[in-house]
Amino acid sequence: MKKQYLFSFVLATLSFIAAKSLQEVGIKNYYYQKATDFVKEDGYFDLGHPESITSLPLGVKPFTDFTMMDSTHLVCIDEEIGGVLLYDISLNQSQGYLPTGIDSKIIEVSKIDSTIILVDEKMDVHFLLPPYDSTSITTVSINEGSWISSGMCLHEATKRLFLISEVENENVSKSYLVYAYNLNHRKLNESPLFEIKPSEIEFFAINNNLILPESKVIEGIDTVSEFSFVPEVMAVHPKTNEIYVLSSQDRSLAVFNQFGQIVNYTVLNQELFTSPKAMTFHPSGDLLLTNSDLMNPSVVRIKWNKLFQSKANHGLIFGR
Repeated sequence: MKKQYLFSFVLATLSFIAAKSLQEVGIKNYYYQKATDFVKEDGYFDLGHPESITSLPLGVKPFTDFTMMDSTHLVCIDEEIGGVLLYDISLNQSQGYLPTGIDSKIIEVSKIDSTIILVDEKMDVHFLLPPYDSTSITTVSINEGSWISSGMCLHEATKRLFLISEVENENVSKSYLVYAYNLNHRKLNESPLFEIKPSEIEFFAINNNLILPESKVIEGIDTVSEFSFVPEVMAVHPKTNEIYVLSSQDRSLAVFNQFGQIVNYTVLNQELFTSPKAMTFHPSGDLLLTNSDLMNPSVVRIKWNKLFQSKANHGLIFGR
């Protein structure tokens, strides 16, 4: 009897492990299938010549994150209080704050269909439905101890949120992991989707003769050229499905394909992008970036230029 019970227990355990493994494989295969099936549009951004640079109205604080609500409105996070603000980009007017009733400071925002997704500093995810007030909100925690996201965006094709987390390991060079949060199941996948390694970005830039950020001169100390890339902002291009990652402090932008391989890198012009802080895409493919200067906060719009005939079957991303 005991042997039969033990055998049944072992069989049940093996079945559970097998089912979980199949589930993990299914999740990964689902993403890769969706990514592979995506039909990419070729085009490029001319980052040196923005379509427009719009100063925010007097009294509107810089945005730490934002996303498109519709083709003319942004959902923005106020830098000062972490409140959720609606902003009309066509009229350059604030539409006021949403009465979410959330006590914690909001640090990240995204949107899927009619649902606004907010992440606060405690790593709680808030789902805000119409009429977008405290009566229409549900909250799920993804707090994993000291795990904190430094950037978030929506991957529309797979209905997942991408979140960046720094790898804490003193024995290896600094890197960052990108995790996927399943919006259907409202669950964070345990395994990262891919890893962002600054060393690989630097290697890519050098091999492709791309300009690297200037070394920071420290008074009285010899300057050592050390490449830095700290991913703080992330967005998925609606026309290419590529993942754009911004390092605000270095004013540099890296682009990864759907499988986490770097495909482009550039350093932003300091005169045009004085303090880039937030990034999103217009449905047309245009890139929107914010300058978070306290004296002159602004929204910079860069036009997506579609190519009707690509070179070597690959679009020119930054006008190269």
